[in-house]
Amino acid sequence: MVVIDGLTLDLSDVVAVADGEHVTLAPEAVVRMVESRKSAEATALRRPVYGRSTGVGANRTVSLSEADEGGDTHGLKLLRSHAVDAGRALDRRTVRAMLVVRLSQLAAGRSGINPSIAEKLVELINSDVVPEIREFGGIGTADLQALAGTALTLLGERPPLGGGKLPVRLTEWATADALPFISSSALTIGQAILAQQKLSRLLDNATSAAALSFIAMSGNSEALSPAVAAVADTQEVASAATMFHGMVQGSGEPARIQDPYCLRTLPQIFGSQAEELARLHALLSRLVTAGNENPLVLGSPSDGTNDVAHHGLFQMTNLARRVDTLQLAIGAACATHLRRIDLLCDPKYTGLHPFLAEDGSGQSGVMMLEYVAAAAVGRIRANAVPASLQTVVLSLGAEEDASFASVATAQLESTAEALATVAAVELICASRALRLQGRRPEEFASARLRTMMQAGFILPSDVGDRDLRGDLEMAIELVKG
Repeated sequence: MVVIDGLTLDLSDVVAVADGEHVTLAPEAVVRMVESRKSAEATALRRPVYGRSTGVGANRTVSLSEADEGGDTHGLKLLRSHAVDAGRALDRRTVRAMLVVRLSQLAAGRSGINPSIAEKLVELINSDVVPEIREFGGIGTADLQALAGTALTLLGERPPLGGGKLPVRLTEWATADALPFISSSALTIGQAILAQQKLSRLLDNATSAAALSFIAMSGNSEALSPAVAAVADTQEVASAATMFHGMVQGSGEPARIQDPYCLRTLPQIFGSQAEELARLHALLSRLVTAGNENPLVLGSPSDGTNDVAHHGLFQMTNLARRVDTLQLAIGAACATHLRRIDLLCDPKYTGLHPFLAEDGSGQSGVMMLEYVAAAAVGRIRANAVPASLQTVVLSLGAEEDASFASVATAQLESTAEALATVAAVELICASRALRLQGRRPEEFASARLRTMMQAGFILPSDVGDRDLRGDLEMAIELVKG
């Protein structure tokens, strides 16, 4: 059970809820939301409040003083009009991540929403009946369509993903609660969290696979020495050098004075990715509880400081840029991933037959795995084109820019899947080379290296020409951890 208090939420907890863990609201979070609602109501009595007493977007100058007289509320009309999306339906795991992020944001007590809606979100998550959300809708300025669609599902106006019965159906939705519910980038943030956490595990394992390649090609550990780490340009690069040095220490005499870049620059390659992953982690950790609603509800009814602040923090500019920078770090590393795979196929670097084949009779061995890795790299490099360079003007010019963070985070998930393929190919090739060289995990002092080598040796040992799809599927699961 994950407790949502609106103050802290580990990214690993978001993943746990995405994977099926239940949630509960902390009592203090409910109190905070009650106070926020009272403050918003008091403020709306003395000044216009966007979305509560006015229209939205280009309709922000329209007063809603008479909008709720007779028929459906303006809030219901807002939810229905904003719910349109298109494209493929997102998977249940991604939607659950969105729901728990939105719940955490609401629990921060900055939206002025009725706490009963947050409680309905809890029921929705715990029932595992989730809305059907499609991929096209958000542009990095709040996931209005996804959350409006969620509201329609709660109201029983849209069927859930894959069918199912709602635990409790809402019968009404007040105007005051419509914009506060949908004014969030919870889907974009949830997608980014799932991808960031996947990449964290994946890059840890890719690092270990690269160390296996280093050993299989008798790399020179001077490039990873403490002296080199001491003059590294960033702490992350220094830490990566220390990590690699610990893994390959005592692996044997180096074959060269200076290795190819794909071995010599391992600290820079993996250190830069670790640095960007850490920065994205820090930003996401803030966003899951930031409660940067628009308008932001301030003050407290108890001391008469009720107010709101209209702002643009919902535009996920920093998130888009952080994701883009991580994508660039991963994309830039791909050349060295492919080069290590290439050199593992080269007898000059391993002392084995070309393409790690069974013999020298012209067998292809792992030849085609290099092509598969190259195809995956093509996807990664295409994803590395910065999404944050895009812009658009919408809503009669009322919104003249967008971060397209939603595009960036969707690309990051695609990158993670492609990188798993690249790392898996390297693991297969490095493990095969080490097995053919007669190396054994017990030779090495590093527990981490032994663990990865043992994992690699789980792969089939038959080096004759055969269908390698099964090997690759196994290796992908291994590197995903």
